[in-house]
Amino acid sequence: MDSDSNYLLEIKLVVNIKKVRKDVRCWCFDKTVDSDTTNLKDLVDDITDQYPPGYLEVAHVQYYDADLKTFPVVNTDQELMSCFRNIVQVKR
Repeated sequence: MDSDSNYLLEIKLVVNIKKVRKDVRCWCFDKTVDSDTTNLKDLVDDITDQYPPGYLEVAHVQYYDADLKTFPVVNTDQELMSCFRNIVQVKR
């Protein structure tokens, strides 16, 4: 594995506001991802296998874009790769 293509992602799982406990808003964990071998489906499958969604809940992937100051939704593998490119630009 190339160290330049490995990323340590800080993942926050946010649940339905109506069903969440008052003392816990989200679950946070770190995951190392190799951008050369990971696609969007595999990433989502790995996370949902570890933390299964509830009834009628759907997993969405978003990341923080510092330039736009928003959380764009990632829907394709190309958008996931652009997410990794943005991470590289922020690191420099």
